[in-house]
Amino acid sequence: MKHVLLVTLCSLLLSPLFAQMNPPDKKMTSDPAMAERLVNLAMQNPQLEIADHEVNISQYKLKEEKGWWASSISLSFNANEFTIKRLENKQAPAGGYYPYYPFYNVGVSIPIGGIISKPFSVKAAREGVAIAQAQRNSAYRQVRAAVLSAYNDYLANQELLTIQSQLTESSYNDFLQAKEKFRNGQISADDYNKAIQNYHDQLANRITAQHNLNGDKIQLEQLIGQPLDKALAGSSRTVDQHGSQTVK
Repeated sequence: MKHVLLVTLCSLLLSPLFAQMNPPDKKMTSDPAMAERLVNLAMQNPQLEIADHEVNISQYKLKEEKGWWASSISLSFNANEFTIKRLENKQAPAGGYYPYYPFYNVGVSIPIGGIISKPFSVKAAREGVAIAQAQRNSAYRQVRAAVLSAYNDYLANQELLTIQSQLTESSYNDFLQAKEKFRNGQISADDYNKAIQNYHDQLANRITAQHNLNGDKIQLEQLIGQPLDKALAGSSRTVDQHGSQTVK
């Protein structure tokens, strides 16, 4: 009687576990074109947009340094008001000549220090552009590597989940057979408990495999900025990759 109650209890506890397991997601096969598609989608990553803006800022600073002369060099004009007033009133000067010379003067002010130091500032700004571009290109490579790594992890864990699902189903069938044999007195309680434990272990492994696959999916979606199912369906717009630029 105890054996019958044990079998009934185990059946009630274990049967729903297998029935409620979610089937694996839509299978994604290894495809270089799909990998590149995911990489292209990831090029819209906000971190890469920040890197692009940093390049723009460095280029603006370079232009500012190149145009230093516009704010440093000054022109001046000065007119002799006494002489001009005499000319306007047509008053002849005493002795026949004008004592207040010159009538006007024009001056140019050029900071010597700027002429010497500004070329170095321009070079430093140009190096700043090169650094910003290098950092931007490095960020693009890092995102590309992260996408390809997450894509490969997703494929691997997808296969592991498929295999583990088969093992779990097999262990569940073994449990059902052991339950029937135990009910008929064909196997001992120890053998029946081993079948239960094996099913528990395989079920736990399947839950872990599903958890790992879900984590890879979340990581991919974070990188590409859209649901993975949408990317697989091919309904998203592919964007061009950003290439390297040369400092001018």
